Amino acid sequence: MLVAALPGPELLRDEAVALAELRPAGAILFARNLRSPAQTSDLIAGIRESAAAPLFLALDQEGGRVNRLREIDPLFHRLPPGRVQAGWGAGRIRAVWAAVGQALGALGFDVDFHPIVDLDDGPGLNAIGDRSFGVQAEPVAATAEAVLAGLGQAGIAGCLKHFPGLGGSDLDTHLALATSPLSAEDLWEQHLLPYRALATEAPMVMTAHAHYPAVDGDAPRPATFSRTLVTGWLRGRIGFDGLAISDDLEMGAVASGAGPAERAWRALEAGCDLALFCHGLDASRRARDEIARRIAAGDLPEDRVAAALRRLDALFARFPGGRDRPTGPRPFAAACESLSALI
Repeated sequence: MLVAALPGPELLRDEAVALAELRPAGAILFARNLRSPAQTSDLIAGIRESAAAPLFLALDQEGGRVNRLREIDPLFHRLPPGRVQAGWGAGRIRAVWAAVGQALGALGFDVDFHPIVDLDDGPGLNAIGDRSFGVQAEPVAATAEAVLAGLGQAGIAGCLKHFPGLGGSDLDTHLALATSPLSAEDLWEQHLLPYRALATEAPMVMTAHAHYPAVDGDAPRPATFSRTLVTGWLRGRIGFDGLAISDDLEMGAVASGAGPAERAWRALEAGCDLALFCHGLDASRRARDEIARRIAAGDLPEDRVAAALRRLDALFARFPGGRDRPTGPRPFAAACESLSALI
């Protein structure tokens, strides 16, 4: 029920041992981990071998500012932000993201934490800005559907984020807890429309580290730790039965006042299936022992744990990603050639 990260581009011996002990559900890579197609494929292969258990490999590949693959191929500098992509039309978007998905699979990835469905047309003070497809719910949902379809065509699982929506907020949750000004009605009717429309299609949803007073009251509580929003709204009202993953539990919005084990526990207790740590293996290892202790004590119902594992197994079965296909520089170059013709 944990997703971990690595600090650098090489899998060191102590990190390999830690992965074997941790046996995470997944691992996430960032620009700091990526140097070339060959190096990335080798790193991912090493992670899989060290973990000695099925796990998914993920990254945030969006285009524009959040564009991890540009670290290993200049082609991806040409992949624009979501605001520009939204004008392409569904057919072209699907084709582009099928090609991006092929590139991801060729490197060994299984999951892309994209598409963003935050409704936003602001200046980016909340770290969204032009990453968003727009401010109108229905066109954003249609664009996100095309992205999911393209990635899925390539065997890559997409992930809607950031539930229930960072649109309208004006703080960057990497730095501090944002507060949403939205009414419960606006949240449900507009900002949650993409989640409602794509509930049966989206493999994963990532929660937001923002507080929603209209739903959760005045006490500051991020959606990631809100049972009302994750279990009540996402699972109950919307009926989503894919994997729910927290945003990074080492972000400024949630990092103060509690250790990594407590943060992970709060996310799982709220209804998340997976707790995400993005700065290395240490926080995940510290969280693991406490979570295991609390599960053994019965603090998290057995059916909740079983449901999370069922959803994880379903993801592995549905999205082969880079596990069941040739990986390395040649397949990656072929995918890039297809993508170049489209963008």
